[in-house]
Formats: sequence, C-alpha cells, structure tokens
Amino acid sequence: MKLFKKVLAGVAVAAALATSAQASMINVGGVTWDPDSSFDFSGTSATTVQNINPGTGELSGYGAITILNNTNQASFCAGCELTIKYSGYTPIGGNAVPGIAGGGTQIQYTGGVVQIFVDSTPETNGGLNMTAANTGDGVLWLSLVGHSIGNSLITLTGTNFFPALLQGGGLLDVTGGLAAGNINTNAMLDGADLLFSSSFTRFPGGSPLNATGVATFDGNSIPEPESLALVGLGLLGLAAARRRKSV
Repeated sequence: MKLFKKVLAGVAVAAALATSAQASMINVGGVTWDPDSSFDFSGTSATTVQNINPGTGELSGYGAITILNNTNQASFCAGCELTIKYSGYTPIGGNAVPGIAGGGTQIQYTGGVVQIFVDSTPETNGGLNMTAANTGDGVLWLSLVGHSIGNSLITLTGTNFFPALLQGGGLLDVTGGLAAGNINTNAMLDGADLLFSSSFTRFPGGSPLNATGVATFDGNSIPEPESLALVGLGLLGLAAARRRKSV
C-alpha cells in the first residue's frame, strides 16, 4: 500500500511537471513563444520575395518572419530577427514557367529546401531592408524540406492568376536546426511538420518571374525536450522501484 501511494504521488508530481513544462514559454536561440497559445505554431512573413528561374522554372526566394504565434518581432525575438531562405522547388514534368496569361493554371513542384535563421544583429528592419544576403546569415534555427504526400512527388502546388496574383501551398518536414526538437511533431497532414502558403500580388518587373507578397506557416510545437525527458526519467525510476519491491 505504501509503495502504491508513492507511485501515485510520483505520477501526480510527474503530471504537474509536464503541465508546468507545457505552460512555460519556449526559448530557442533567443526566439520565444507560448506552446499553449491558440495560434501555436504559426508565423507570417509579411514581405516575401520569390524568383523563378526562366530556364528551369525553379522557385527560390527569401523573407523575414514578422509575426510568430500572433506576436510581433519585438516580442518573440527581442534584439534579434528570424529570416527565411528557400530554393530547390522544381516543376514536375519539365521547365514550366508561369505564363503572362494566368487564368488559374496550376504548376506542381517537387523538392524544396527551406531554412530559417536567427540573427542577433538585425538588419532587415522587418523585411523593409532585406536582401538575399542578409536573410541567410546568423545561426540555422530550423531546416526543412518539402514533404510529398503518399507516393506523389508533389511538395508544392502553384496557381497562376497573373497579373493579379500568384498562389502557392505545400507541406514541410523538419530536418535540423536549433528548434528541430520543438517543431518536429509529424502532426500535420500526412505526418508533415508544417503547412505553408504564399500569396504574391506585386510584380516589380512586370512579369511573374519576380514577385513580392506574404507567406504563412502553421504547425504545432512541443515543450522543451529536456523537460519532458526529466518527467520520463522520473516515471521510469518509479517503475524500477516497484519492480524491486515485488522481487
């Protein structure tokens, strides 16, 4: 009976620790967010640049994350910034390039690499001063690759409404970075980690090959892996004590 009470007490303490870990803010490389937020885990890049290679049709670009879990940069990254670089999205079936007459035509892509960097020397001014160079410096915070559903090669689908709009959407898998342990949840469609979408409405050169717009991502996050590991070790210790008692 005494051992049973100890086990119950230990489970209660472990549950309290888990609740505490879940309720606490996450801080990874100076980037903080609340995993209990109803917006977890979501972000917006209010200014995203997309370039399309006219010969191969490959998509690439960069951006600055301006909102994370419904908080602005001064809140989620005080004294730092999060920036995005992406490349390697290639059209399936050839070098398809969006035409001048959009009409809602679609192009499907495969591949894709997305990298998010945290930089302790902010330079982009919330995206106003960003360049291909200053969005790729700092420490790798999260690396991702395009996720294809089932046996499909498709990792992104783009829809062409030029000259009004280019849209895109797809899935991503976490492969590394400082925040990998918090974002690698496999909780989205088909076991992906993040869902993303983009909407480009400005075309500085007058063609769909160069555009600026907005990109968003959605997923889920988990508390600090270290906190959960401590809870797990505590439960294992209780189980071991019970086995020794029964011998």
